[in-house]
Amino acid sequence: MSTSVSRHDRLASRLAFIISQLFRGETVYLSELSEELNVSTRTLRRDFNERLQYLDLEYHQGGYRLAASQRPFRTDKDILRFAAITHVTSLFPALDRKLLTVLLDPTIDSPFIVYHTPPEQRPSLFGGFYILTQAIVKRRLLQFAHQGKNITNVAPYKLIYYHGHWYLAADIAEHIHVFDVMALQDVVMTARGFRYREDLNQRLCEEAFIQALPHYQYIQSLFKL
Repeated sequence: MSTSVSRHDRLASRLAFIISQLFRGETVYLSELSEELNVSTRTLRRDFNERLQYLDLEYHQGGYRLAASQRPFRTDKDILRFAAITHVTSLFPALDRKLLTVLLDPTIDSPFIVYHTPPEQRPSLFGGFYILTQAIVKRRLLQFAHQGKNITNVAPYKLIYYHGHWYLAADIAEHIHVFDVMALQDVVMTARGFRYREDLNQRLCEEAFIQALPHYQYIQSLFKL
């Protein structure tokens, strides 16, 4: 009897662990679970195929995760990714799940304040900013008016916030161009795509490039003299 109870306890603990991982938004892998839970991959495969069959799971890159329809929440990984994009990560000695617990616990008065200089003019929710965002995501060419000129065949790469301004970093005819977003008018996303360059994307993420944003177009014009 005790052996049977013990076996069921182990099964319950194993399933509870797997389910908790899935509902945290993690992708779980049989080989890793096998090592962590000290059971065979055959047993784990049976767990997924029989005992967890009513969970809406999908097989993704060699592991199991909740289907997209079951993931309306954000995970710790999502939050850490957002922190990296907004360059908050570099402000802390280590931004890990332990610190996230302190930051996100509504019962704790946060010990931190991180202040960013607000933009001189906030972009409109449904204006050019949204179109620029969609064009970057979909990798579509843009056209817009800038300082009285019509600019076409613009391959957008990044929207970068720096010192109170949003900047569009883009490629035009194999050359990097930078535009103050608030100076753009009549922004249109075309139906035409463009060849995405990862090397260019990496260059736009460099700290030296970002710090040069306010003066980039002027610096570039000097080389044309």
